[in-house]
Order: sequence, then structure tokens, then C-alpha cells
Amino acid sequence: MHTAYDEVPYQNVPFPQALPGRHATVATLHGLAPADPRTARVLELGCYAGAHLIGVAAAYPRASAVGVDLTASAIKTAQDDVEAAGLENVRFEVADVLELTGGELGEFDYVIAHGLYGWVDAPVREAVLAACRAHLAPDGIAYVSYTVHPGGHLRVMLREMAQWHARGLSDPREVAERARGLFALLDRLGEGGGPSFYSGVVGEDVRTLATASEAALVHDLLERDYAPVWFADFAAQAGRHGLTYVGDAIVESSREPPWSDIVGEFVAENSGGDRIAYEQYLDLLVLRRFRHSLLCHADRAPAPRIQPGAVQRLLVAADADPSELPELLRGALTVALPVPFAEARERAGVPAGEFTEALVRAFDAGLVAFHTVPPPAATTPGERPRASALARSQAREGAMVTTLLSQVLRITDQPTAELLRLLDGTRDRAAILAAFDGPLDARLLDASLARFAELGLLHPED
Repeated sequence: MHTAYDEVPYQNVPFPQALPGRHATVATLHGLAPADPRTARVLELGCYAGAHLIGVAAAYPRASAVGVDLTASAIKTAQDDVEAAGLENVRFEVADVLELTGGELGEFDYVIAHGLYGWVDAPVREAVLAACRAHLAPDGIAYVSYTVHPGGHLRVMLREMAQWHARGLSDPREVAERARGLFALLDRLGEGGGPSFYSGVVGEDVRTLATASEAALVHDLLERDYAPVWFADFAAQAGRHGLTYVGDAIVESSREPPWSDIVGEFVAENSGGDRIAYEQYLDLLVLRRFRHSLLCHADRAPAPRIQPGAVQRLLVAADADPSELPELLRGALTVALPVPFAEARERAGVPAGEFTEALVRAFDAGLVAFHTVPPPAATTPGERPRASALARSQAREGAMVTTLLSQVLRITDQPTAELLRLLDGTRDRAAILAAFDGPLDARLLDASLARFAELGLLHPED
């Protein structure tokens, strides 16, 4: 089927918030038992050209992944990229989510639907949730991202302003260019001391849209189907499909909000112990316009708050300079390497309950991070450094490469690309120096390898 994405290609990049490792951590914190992301079965609905799912497959070679999308040209790009990287644990198919509501692709531990639900009509939204439910393993986790109110009202207002400004135009590129001109003007209204009503949160949106890419304007703001929803309505719709809300894929969202006592009491009183109402109030307070919701089968009944017992099953690490940690945690945690709870508690030399309470307080303060499994990237280069097959296949001057942490980096020069391609795990440092075509000494090689590790480009040693 020919789609709008054939006419105006969208940016093909990974997105860290949709990594199964993050989803597993949130699910565990809320008392669930998700599958190990390193060996999981992963399905992505609306995968476009596959950059995200290919990144997952490269980071976790023992996982298996399937991606589907309606845009044939995008699926062809994904298949070409998989072949270039030599990956054997991921495949892509052209498919319509309307035809996948019966679990036609099998059972998966993680189902991802990023940016699909929020930009389709009502029947397809129902199909997205039905497909998530039908393909989800008993302990599976589904990720659905979408635009929400109240912040969505601001984007709807700006969208309608742009559509009126571009009245009479039908070509999506021309409409996008016309819209950008309006947003650029609104962004400059305050120059010269004149009055501007576009400041604060609205001003941030205007500035973002004034500099947005053509594809972002065409597909994110001006797409035919664009209808933000209230979180409570989304949760109710998910419930009708046998799914229930777990938490937000942004792990930090599981922290207790730093509100004053007055705000906290207001939310607690008016939500009446209802988890969905509580989350809806949070959206009102922060003027949220986008959510990354995790869902599970309704019979799994996730806990509304972090479970202390769950913390004791996780890996823990400092998420700030260790000197900023409470004294109890300083000698127990490092930034570079997450360690099992038991090992960190032993270092601290305190009872498990006391240590758990200290970790949760530090997590709420943004000082501690939790993980279900070690990050897929090495923190230091090994004896025979190995960059991911995906990054090596992408490495060329001026190209974007995907890290093992699902981030993208631009290679700015040919020597860096050449060095990255050499890191296939078969060469030690002497062999790398011998194979490199150009000036490179041991000191510079060590510095370059350390930088690659810092950027998440190298696999841990087996």
C-alpha cells in the first residue's frame, strides 16, 4: 500500500524510552515478573524503517524481534539494513494492524507501538490495543506512546492555526513550509519590545515547531488523524481490551512527585485511591502532552507504587556523582557499573529493609537508578574490543550510527569510521594498529576506544 510516508519519508531513528530493558525495570518495580530482555521475543507494530527494532536486535543478540509496518518502502529499507548488518534475530513484514488483532504473528514478551496509536483513526486505535493484547505473553509488557491532554490542546490549537494559514494548499510539503513560517513569526513576536502572548509552555512549543523538520511537521503535527486523548480515557479503552496500566516507560516517572504537602493532599483526596485518577491529576499539574504507557494483562494487577521487595531483585547504581549520595549509599554504589542489591547492601553493612528505604528515597530524589539486567554496552573497552555489527555496518563519514543504548551519533570523519569498522572482536590493540590505514599510535587508540565505550558503542566482553 502506498502511504504518506512514501511521499515524505520520516526520520528513521531508535528511541531509548521504548527499550525492553527499561520496560522490564518499570514492570519489576511495580511488582510484575517480566521476561529477561536479553532473551525476549519483541514485536513492534508500526515499526516504519526499523531503526529502533534493529537497534534492539543488535544490543541483544539472543533476543528475537519482528517488526511490521504498512509502508512497503520502509520495510524494504529495514530489510536492507538487517542484511547489511548481518543480523539473524530480526525480521520485518508489510502488514496492516487491522489484520493482526487475533495474534497472527505469535506470542511476544514485549510489544511496542511507538507513535502509532496517536496518529490513526478510531478503528485503528482499537486495533492497536487489540493487537497488543492478542500478541502479549502472559507476563508480557506492551508499550504504547500517544499524545494526551491537557497539553495536547496547545498542539491542537497550533495545528489549526497552521492549517488555516496554509488554506488553499494541498501539497503536504508546501503546507509544512507555510506552517513553519507562521511559527517562526510567532516565535519572534517579542523582539523589539512588542507584546507577545506566546511565551512559557506555548512559547516552547512554538519554538520547537518553528525549527522542526519537514517530516516532523507533516507527520507529527499536520497528519490527517491527530487527536490527543485524556489519559483516563486511554486507560479505560485499554481496560476494555483486557489490559491495565503498569507505569510510564520513562523510569523516572515512577518516582514520587516532589510536590508540596498541599498539592499532595489535594491529589490524594480527589483521586480517592484510584490509580488512574491519580495519574490524570499528575497530567493536569504538569500540562502533559505525551505519554509512554506500559500495559500488561489485567489479571496481573500491577502495584500502583514501587514495591520494596521488587527493589531487592534489581541491580542498583548511582545516577549522580557518588559524593551527592546519602552517606549510607556512598560506598555501596558506583555510577559506571550497576551491581546486585545484595552486593550493594553488603558493602553498606546495614539491614536489607533500611538499605531498601534509603535506595527508594534516593531514587525519588534522582540520585539512584535501577536495572533488571546490566546495560548492553561496555563501560570500558576489553582486550579485543567489539563494536556492534549494526554500528560497524553504518560507519562511514557523515553517517549516523546507532549505539547499543539506542542513541544515535554522527561520524564526522573517515578515520573514526574506519576504526569503528575494525572493531569486530577478532583484533587486540596491536592487530588494530597494524590494520588501521593511517597515523594512529597506542595512546590515541586507547583514548579512542575509551570514548567509544563511553558512547555505548562496544559490547561487554563475553
